[in-house]
This record gives sequence, structure tokens and C-alpha cells, in this order.
Amino acid sequence: MSLLNAVLAAVAFFAGVLKSGFGIGAGIFLTPILALVMDPKEAVVVVAPMMLFTDFTAVYQYRRRWNTKDVCTLALPCLIGAVAGAFLLKGFTPAMARRAIGIIGLLYVGSELSRKFLFRSSGTASPVKGVFIGIVGGITSALANSGGVFISTYFAGRLSKLYFVGTLVVVFLFLNITKVGMFTGFGMLNSRLWTIELYLLPLMFLGGLTGKWLNNRIHETQFARWIFVLIVGACIKLLFF
Repeated sequence: MSLLNAVLAAVAFFAGVLKSGFGIGAGIFLTPILALVMDPKEAVVVVAPMMLFTDFTAVYQYRRRWNTKDVCTLALPCLIGAVAGAFLLKGFTPAMARRAIGIIGLLYVGSELSRKFLFRSSGTASPVKGVFIGIVGGITSALANSGGVFISTYFAGRLSKLYFVGTLVVVFLFLNITKVGMFTGFGMLNSRLWTIELYLLPLMFLGGLTGKWLNNRIHETQFARWIFVLIVGACIKLLFF
């Protein structure tokens, strides 16, 4: 098995683990890792259907455990942002894609650390905030599969762990359908990449089952620390090496 195939298999499995287990972090963790072994722009495109396929598994696992009002507030802004982000990515060169992934990844870690250690107050919900966060989340999702960090701030401190994951995956189901449709329409997600996705589908499903099992059995803080370390390392390499 080549290095690329091994990384693709690992990425597919952990796409399911992270999506079903924790709701956020899957795309922004996996995209920089995959971009180390393949064209960064193609890495963004390859991870997008993985996020979509794992959304279906996660929506079923967390059925009826989502906040309908939050979903309705964020859905349309996220779709608008995803369309705008897809147009931006289409015009990117591989070097620009590498920088975008690296910068957004480091911003993700910084914002998460700030939220955890500096700003501990509960999040507040408002339509204006939802529109802004949804558009930004959609754009960054299309550019680096990293919209979860921004969109999750809308739920911060308001939803239980189960409803947090459940609401987030429903929002991302609509967002990722739009994103994958745009990538396919632009020809970036071609038949060769779709074939790879279908071969990896069983690993995504297995990862989803594993992630749901881990949800109530692993300490999320300790897990997140290792995820942050890996993201930082991958993003620094993308930016400087």
C-alpha cells in the first residue's frame, strides 16, 4: 500500500470517528494531514464528500437530538457562504490553497484555545449573529473544510453535548450537500475522485460507529489537545516547508 493510499484510508476512518464522536474538528484536522501527501486544493475537494457521507451516519445516530430553531437560523447563511467559498477555491492555485489551509488551521486552534481559556461565558443566539457566523462558516468550510469552528461558536454554552453534535451535523448536512455539488459542477470533484470516495465509504461508516461509541467513553479535553497538536504541526509544515 502506498503512503497516499494509507493516508486516505486513515483520513476516511477518522472522518467518521470525529464527526460522530465530537461533531467538529474532522475537516480542519484531516484536510491539512491529507494536503501533506497530495495537491492541497485536491485535498480540500477529497475531504468534502467524506464530510457529507459521515453527516448521513451522524444525523441518523443523533436523530431528534437537534435544535430546529438553530438549524433554521444557520442553514441559509451557511449555504450562501459555501457557494462563495467554492468560487474562491476554484480560482486558487495549489500554493494559495496550501496557505489558506495552513492559516485557517492555525486560526482554528487559536480561536478554540481562546474560547476555552479566556472566554468562558455562555454563547448568545441572535439572527444577526447567526447570519454572520453562517456565512463565514460556509466560506471557510469550502476553502479548508473548517467551518465547524466558527459555526460551533453559535451553540457554545447553550446546548448539551448530544444536542451540540446533533444540531451541528444537521447544519453541515445541508452545507456539505451544497459544497459537494459546487465542487462537482466545477469539475474539481471528478470521476476519479468519486471512485476513491466510494472505495473508502466502508471505512467512513466504521469510523462513524467507533466515534459514537467513543462519545460517552473518552475525555474530550484530552482528546482535543492531541488534535490541536497535530493540526498545528500540519499547518506549520504547509505554510513554511
